[in-house]
Amino acid sequence: MDLAGRRILFTGGGGMIGANLVRHVLGEDARVFVTARSAGCPPNLSEVVGRFECLEADLRDPAAVQRAVEVAQPEIVVHLAATAFNPPPAASDHVDVNVRGTANLLQALAGQKGLRFIQAGSAAQYGDGNGLKEDAPERPANWLGMTKSAAAQLVHGGGRLHGWRTVELRLFTPFGPWEARHRLIPHVILSALAGEPVRIRNPRPERDFVYIGDVVRAFHNSMIRDIPSGSIINIASGQGRSVGEVAGEILALMGKSGCLSIEPSEVRADEIWRCSADVSKAREMLDWRPEVPFSGALRRTIDWFTNAPQHTSSMRS
Repeated sequence: MDLAGRRILFTGGGGMIGANLVRHVLGEDARVFVTARSAGCPPNLSEVVGRFECLEADLRDPAAVQRAVEVAQPEIVVHLAATAFNPPPAASDHVDVNVRGTANLLQALAGQKGLRFIQAGSAAQYGDGNGLKEDAPERPANWLGMTKSAAAQLVHGGGRLHGWRTVELRLFTPFGPWEARHRLIPHVILSALAGEPVRIRNPRPERDFVYIGDVVRAFHNSMIRDIPSGSIINIASGQGRSVGEVAGEILALMGKSGCLSIEPSEVRADEIWRCSADVSKAREMLDWRPEVPFSGALRRTIDWFTNAPQHTSSMRS
């Protein structure tokens, strides 16, 4: 299946994944529509304004979502919009965006035939664990994981109800260009570039980091391959790395070793300590595996943040 001419609707298109993925599908000559919570297109997509249609639609507003769907008439929906883990929003925000927002989107799409719906899931749905497979029981212990699990149930149920093909890409920790400044890897890079101490509160939690270029390939393959509806597929590197280890490697690559400052604080009750994936199902179903080695991905990310100050100044703090 070719993406050329396909009508693709993105929610959350202004985030890191959307900023990279929208540019990719524009290069495939797709017809792209991106929802935005307020008037005007997301700053992360300012360079490609005019090549896609930006639709003002806060997912919490059913009427606005309905209008956006009527304009887009999508063949493929890529549902990226979600709350964050850090800094933690209120529980009500998680519910409003991840659950009610997803329900509003599904309801607006109810009349669409032959739809392919790609859901961006979260490793937080599993809870704590290493080598997690897609059939592992979901034991989320924070509001992000709980509400993303609920959203996934809505999506796959909607697929069964309306005859859509649904695929959930369960993302672990993507990183790379266009990532928000407050997240670990941009925080370390930008602090080092500014000559400031790199402050982190807890070096112990482990995450499974995966480069955004590899994530984009996974989404691309999920849009074009013949995948059984209801599939859940982990997208990760398959290796957990601690926060302290990652910060130290970045600083070593930048020649800034010794700048790391550990400032202990109260541990979050909903902290995830260990988190890594088994990615064998992605190899089987998507013909996908992470291709960019971690150190090489860090170098690319350092280079991007070093050479793109005009972008980093407008990114979410």
